Amino acid sequence: EREVTMNVLSSTWAFKAKRYPDGLIKKFKARFCARGDQQIEGVDYFETYAPVVMWVTIRLMLILECLLGLVSKQGDVTCAFL
Repeated sequence: EREVTMNVLSSTWAFKAKRYPDGLIKKFKARFCARGDQQIEGVDYFETYAPVVMWVTIRLMLILECLLGLVSKQGDVTCAFL
């Protein structure tokens, strides 16, 4: 149920037809797009999260953890420079 303080975002559907190299339609895809620029920080959201690691790396680390009997812990880096 919607409260008075909630901000409702406008949205749209994006449809696309994936094709084979010869031009025949392979499948149809659809995605739901919300207007994130209409959100207000501190009202609609409080923090953002953007993963920057590849899933292959995560799987490799979990496999090594299991094979070597290691224990992993969660960490957070607020600012990293390469």
